Amino acid sequence: MTGGSLASLTGTASAYGISQARGASLAARDSRDERVRVRLNLADDQSANQMGTYQMIAFTGARVGAVLGPTLSGVAAAADPVAGAAGITVLGVTNTTLDIAAAGPTFWRVSLAESQLIPASVAYANDKRDITTASLVSVTGDGYSEGAAAQFRAAAAEQGIRLLADVTMPTGSGNAASVIAQAMAPGPQALFFAARSKDAVNLVVAAAGAAVVKVGGNGYNTPDVLGSAGAATNGMIVSASWNPGKRDAASRAFVRDYRARYGSTPDAFAAQAYGGLQLLQAAVAAGRGVTPTQVLAGLRK
Repeated sequence: MTGGSLASLTGTASAYGISQARGASLAARDSRDERVRVRLNLADDQSANQMGTYQMIAFTGARVGAVLGPTLSGVAAAADPVAGAAGITVLGVTNTTLDIAAAGPTFWRVSLAESQLIPASVAYANDKRDITTASLVSVTGDGYSEGAAAQFRAAAAEQGIRLLADVTMPTGSGNAASVIAQAMAPGPQALFFAARSKDAVNLVVAAAGAAVVKVGGNGYNTPDVLGSAGAATNGMIVSASWNPGKRDAASRAFVRDYRARYGSTPDAFAAQAYGGLQLLQAAVAAGRGVTPTQVLAGLRK
């Protein structure tokens, strides 16, 4: 099968997209099922809606069997309908805030949504630290961050946690310190962070000295962000669908092969892309063919 791999190899989401592309490429290389070989066409959406849509148009013109990606939920919301109109399956491997249920029958996801991850994080923090108050800091102008912020608000309400402040900053802003000062002013027990990429780093670094429980969204689920933030993320609570410390045989083999190929430890974005391609291979086998219609039928099985 010829498939498309649409990822943010450049731009603001490259910390996640490079891992995604590497995981998918490794799965294609490692496939041991000679009956279902997958050839991936790689494309860079540049972390931008317009480029993601352009690349998806190219994939539909090439009549790929299915597409993995795009990296960002916002790009997916713009680009996925192009594939849907052509009847081509899009398998989201990193889309945590995209409304899959509303998107239609050709859109699928292997990544856990923030509606699953963030409530788990907030509940865990509440259980361990008995939180009654919190402040939310989030980023506007970014689809992921705005979606994550909505989930934090809902999770706080469900857990009976009162939000003392709900402070936002525009994406790319240099005002992280001011935002954190506003969030800390009413004296919350916890800070909730809805941000990704450089914004995520800047916000948590600005809060490094704050003696509060810190809870982050999926934007913190990569070593690139955690490493850039340094000790500021120590003790931070973040839920993930997978981590490289898992001891099952499949995870250990994946970590070993990824390290050998790329010289670094994989994150959840790499693992989800790797598993996503395995799922597409299984769909080809179940649907008994590589056309978009057969792949979609295989996924339903």
